[in-house]
Amino acid sequence: MTPTLAMANAEDIAVPSRRGKMPVESGAATSMNRLRFAVLATPLVGVTFLSKFAIPPLGAQGIDISLLLLPVAAIAGSICGGIRFEPQRLMLYVTLLAILGLVQIVQPDSFSPSSMLLLAALHLPYVFTLPHSGDRDRIIKFFLGIVTVFAWCGIAQYSLQFFVNARFLFPIEHFVPASFIVQHFNKQAAVAYGSEVYRANGVFLLEPSFFSQVLAVAILAELSTLGRTSRLAVFGIALLVSYSGTGMLVLAICLPIYALMRRRWGLLLFGIIALIVMIPLLEYLHLDLFLSRLGEFGSTRSSGFARFVGGFYLFDQFLWSDPWRTLFGYGAGAFSDYASQSHYPVAEMALFKVVFEFGLIGALAYFGFLFCCLSTSSAPRILILALGITYLLNGIYTTFAHGLALSLLLWNSAPAEGRAELPAKLAESAALQTHRSGA
Repeated sequence: MTPTLAMANAEDIAVPSRRGKMPVESGAATSMNRLRFAVLATPLVGVTFLSKFAIPPLGAQGIDISLLLLPVAAIAGSICGGIRFEPQRLMLYVTLLAILGLVQIVQPDSFSPSSMLLLAALHLPYVFTLPHSGDRDRIIKFFLGIVTVFAWCGIAQYSLQFFVNARFLFPIEHFVPASFIVQHFNKQAAVAYGSEVYRANGVFLLEPSFFSQVLAVAILAELSTLGRTSRLAVFGIALLVSYSGTGMLVLAICLPIYALMRRRWGLLLFGIIALIVMIPLLEYLHLDLFLSRLGEFGSTRSSGFARFVGGFYLFDQFLWSDPWRTLFGYGAGAFSDYASQSHYPVAEMALFKVVFEFGLIGALAYFGFLFCCLSTSSAPRILILALGITYLLNGIYTTFAHGLALSLLLWNSAPAEGRAELPAKLAESAALQTHRSGA
């Protein structure tokens, strides 16, 4: 075959033919594409739209339906041929379970087999991936679309509460039977103690903290892809009415890094100007609450202290004084028992729970597993960093970060043997230029 003929054949595949006809996918190929995207979107939908729902009696234990949905979706997709095992991640997963299992064997005390089984089931979906990475751009657009819905819901939720009874703005909390709702989360939270003004949770998200985190991730995803100013403005307003510091924390870490990586100096300038403009509005819009939350780290009665500080006091009290416990921990499921004996309040955050139950050896294996899995994704690096931070902001068995990572980073990552595909718009532009140059 001559080079000219080869280029012509490649051109026919890459761009529409000169007669204006497009290649038609077979019905089987179209069905498989739809199945693959449905499987890919399931974790994302599960940890957002369905995050408040639970199967009785698991809801009373704080376990939402997504904890069952994620492994079921992975197994069902594998059986139907939509996704497959990724050999490297499978090896990492088996190694992780082997190390954590050995840590339990050397424990002088008993451990919770159900806790170990839960951890194994929750991380089983990590070993799967789609056969192709062509859906990467599509799933990010889908994510940005549903977050836009949440953002408008949150803005309306906050604004209308001054005119509408709050029970109608938080319908899931008030009209769904309690046994079908996840408990132990602050789903309808006031902006301050004793206030009758409520923070927005986007209607569907478990609590304002998750709402703010998903908005922060969406802002970074939008900046890394389409960069639509109108969407960024909507996300920013919704983030403010969540009155949650966790989303702000994600942006505080990631935005400067993104600006330096992309040399977006205008973004830093815009941020400084926005902060200056908001200073006169701090009290009127209750934005001073964000500043007051900084003081929570020093108050032992605050959620901020329990989530981010209390665990270190727990380590001092039970862990660091015993070298054996420091290395191997107290065993799976032990955290809650010892946390109740702590001198200070402590929340079951991922870092504290993993280190306390599995020791430094188990923690190194667990977070090493997560790092290796996330680093193989072909998604924008700033998006990987943002989702990595959300792992540390939530509990290990809270499915929020896991579901986002599976849909946005892991199940749609590029094949190990090849490079990441170009974004759809760049690929289309390159193909069109090839077509014009050959015409």
